[in-house]
Amino acid sequence: MVRLMSRENGFALIISMLLLLVLTILVVNAARNTSLSEKMAGNYMDRTRAQQAAEQVLRQGVAALTHENCSASTGCTLTNLAVVPTTPGPAAVAVMPSAWSAAGALDMVRYNGSSTEQPTSAQLSVALLADSFLPVGKVGCKAYSLMGRGVGLDSRSVVVLQTVAYVCDI
Repeated sequence: MVRLMSRENGFALIISMLLLLVLTILVVNAARNTSLSEKMAGNYMDRTRAQQAAEQVLRQGVAALTHENCSASTGCTLTNLAVVPTTPGPAAVAVMPSAWSAAGALDMVRYNGSSTEQPTSAQLSVALLADSFLPVGKVGCKAYSLMGRGVGLDSRSVVVLQTVAYVCDI
C-alpha cells in the first residue's frame, strides 16, 4: 500500500473559524438589540401608565370642583379631595409642591387590569389662585390650580400634569 502524503495547509479550518466568529458576533448583537428594545417598550408602557394615572386624578379633581360643594362666593370644602385654602395664595402657588406626600394632597391608587397587577398611584394638589389669574370675562369666578402626579409601576416613572379649573356661580 502506497500512501500518498498530501500537504494540507488547513485553509478550510481557518475560513470556517472566521465564519463562526462572524456568526457569533451577529447573534450576540441581535440578542442585545432585542433586550434593549424590550426594555424601551417596558419603560414607555410604564410612563404611559403614570401619565394616565395623573390625567385620571386631574379629571376627578376638576369633576369634584365643578359638581360638589363649590361656589365662587363660598369657595370649596372638598373633604374627599384635598384641603383647599379659603384665601388665595401668592402667584407662586402654581409651582410644583416640594413634598407630594404632605397632608392636603389626595392619594389615589388604581389598578390597570387584573387584581394581581401592581397598582399605579396618583396624587392631587389643589390650590386657590388669586383673582389676577382669571381671564377676561370670568367675573364672579374662582380659579383653582390642580396638579396631578402619577407614578407608574416603577417608582422612577413619574409624570406631573397641571390644569386650571374655574368655578363660577350660575
